[in-house]
Amino acid sequence: MLFKKYHKVAIPILLLIAISIWGILFFNKTLSTVADNKEEIKPFLDAFFESRGSVLLSGNIKDIEKYYDVANTNGKWALEHEKRRIDYVKGWSEKRNLKFVESQSIYRIKSLKVGEQSIWLYLVETMKMGYEYNVKPDLINYMGLGIRHSIQLVKINGNWVIRRDWYYDPLDEDSAFIDISPADGIATEISPTNTTPAGDSQNQKKGNYDREGAVRYADTYAGAAWGSGNNYEYNKKYRDYNGVGGDCTNFASQVLHEGGGLKMDYVWNFNGRDSSTAWAQAPALFNYLIYNGKGRLIAQGTYTDMVKPSDSHPAGAIRELKKGDLICYEEKGTIVHFGVVTGFDSYGIPVVNTHTSDRYHVPFDLGWDKKVIYRFIHIND
Repeated sequence: MLFKKYHKVAIPILLLIAISIWGILFFNKTLSTVADNKEEIKPFLDAFFESRGSVLLSGNIKDIEKYYDVANTNGKWALEHEKRRIDYVKGWSEKRNLKFVESQSIYRIKSLKVGEQSIWLYLVETMKMGYEYNVKPDLINYMGLGIRHSIQLVKINGNWVIRRDWYYDPLDEDSAFIDISPADGIATEISPTNTTPAGDSQNQKKGNYDREGAVRYADTYAGAAWGSGNNYEYNKKYRDYNGVGGDCTNFASQVLHEGGGLKMDYVWNFNGRDSSTAWAQAPALFNYLIYNGKGRLIAQGTYTDMVKPSDSHPAGAIRELKKGDLICYEEKGTIVHFGVVTGFDSYGIPVVNTHTSDRYHVPFDLGWDKKVIYRFIHIND
């Protein structure tokens, strides 16, 4: 999401500033901290993340109110963020005719700074979620999320509470629309006896683009998301653009090159220190792929446009995606994000891996508003 503009309200602006500062200063670095401080807050954090995951399933926001400093404006904002994501997940689940059945997280404290009245910590949450379609009960699809938190804890009446919790949220990715709501509808299910998602054929001919290699790379370096390899870390060979605009397009380019085997050129490249514009900025990568023939635009439109049958796409444009293809996300006329198609869930819905908000095999529209425009890009073999 390189150079994405945050213009909802003051909270996202503060969020971007906070995460940028903390990401640059503290991500993958260890400060000198007192072990006793970590041990003191560990029981609180353990209980908080367990309850936070359970509330996503139950929808009962009251179960986590006790963890927030609601007497403080910032504490209220943090709790309101949780309520928004709970409401969004509930609405999205209902519209996609599915339910989430599992939600659990582990976390790693990357840094901790003790002040006179509070503790600031930067931690990375690795989240695993499972969902099943109502028409396919007991067939659970698993996906992973990676979330980087900048948290301020304060002690009130002898108990720790959260006063601030700033983070990029894979369940509330959208930035251009206030109070986002999911689109209506769901694609027609793919019948296993009739057809399979494009690109899943065992006998698919390998061309200039290695689709399976692209997926392997995307799965290995999906970052902090559950399911990712490489000890939940990015590929150290490449620059990490978190904190300076976002890393999603950089990741997509890595997948195409390192995994898929597409060769760099003078327009699209990474030189070991810096990236070209086409490599790291979303609009530029889209133009590069389409206008030099490495990619083809399958279709573009809202979620509803992409899933419904049409004269041009009798089974819906969604059914023409293959593993290793790309999905662009456009807000108010600007491409702001890239996702890599890494497979299809039990209903045949494309799932994606991404960076910045780290995702592993997440349904492609989860976290996005009904007004978002999707661009499906087929990478030419």
